[in-house]
Amino acid sequence: MVVLGIAAVVPAGAGDMRSHPNPTKDYDAAVERAKQVIAADSAVAAPGGESILLVHGSKTPRAVVLLHGFTDSPRQFAALADSLYARGDNVFVPRLPHHAERGRDARQLSRLSAADLCRTGDAAVDIAAGLGDSVIVEGLSVGGTIAAWAAEHRPEVRRAVVIAPPFEVSHVPSMLEKPLVNLSSHVPNVTRRAAPDTARPDRDPGYTTHALAQVLKLGMAVRRDAPREIPARAEVLFLVNADDGTVKTPAVLDLARVWNDRGVAVSVYEFPDSLGLPHNILDPMSRRSDATAVYPTLEALAHGQSPPAWLRARR
Repeated sequence: MVVLGIAAVVPAGAGDMRSHPNPTKDYDAAVERAKQVIAADSAVAAPGGESILLVHGSKTPRAVVLLHGFTDSPRQFAALADSLYARGDNVFVPRLPHHAERGRDARQLSRLSAADLCRTGDAAVDIAAGLGDSVIVEGLSVGGTIAAWAAEHRPEVRRAVVIAPPFEVSHVPSMLEKPLVNLSSHVPNVTRRAAPDTARPDRDPGYTTHALAQVLKLGMAVRRDAPREIPARAEVLFLVNADDGTVKTPAVLDLARVWNDRGVAVSVYEFPDSLGLPHNILDPMSRRSDATAVYPTLEALAHGQSPPAWLRARR
């Protein structure tokens, strides 16, 4: 018990979560760098799990980065990427580290670190800088946390759409969140696997405790740095879900208030519980998903347009 108590209070390592920018200078350089990412994916990614690049042959007014959620793959955002591309955007959807690896399961996610997620955010913004005049970053779940991190650290980001970020998880008291993250990082990893879906080999059903701890460490870092790492030019749009049983909304509202008090253009919107949406609002296999409500909303927010009138604004 003493050892466990010490483990719960000793901070867990997460690697270097600082930004190391290396933005591409023009369209050709951006496409070449994105193709290198996709080529590297082809050696390890399961079918449908590769990074996605949709471009119009030249720089566009908007370059949109879409960041998928934990245990998912770029395919999660494929339909939205197609829609944004059809509206004239260049779009890049990177594969998160250790996700969608061919012939693997949730166990490989135990190697994930918060620093890995930051490097993915950095690399995606580096590429987008050469693809469009304005860089927009939109992410779901851990992808949303990366989008918030990018808004904090990268002045190239003009708009960040942060969807259901796991700053805190449901069913865990806020005061116990940090001790549990520390403890989970120090004790041996536990993997819980779920039955694989042969139709979606790009997904890693299940979870690992080490990876979840790192996801939460990134969220803690974003909130810790908020008073001093203020989004320089970005408009930040948070989107939460009243029926989300996975993550907590109050932590999102707290971050929004911190940035709003420091002059950042911040808005918070909420899907009403009447929709009954799951945490993964982009899961086409879920009977609770509602593409007619979700996709127009995500597209409008990415473009800085007014969302549907029924979407609730939070304060």
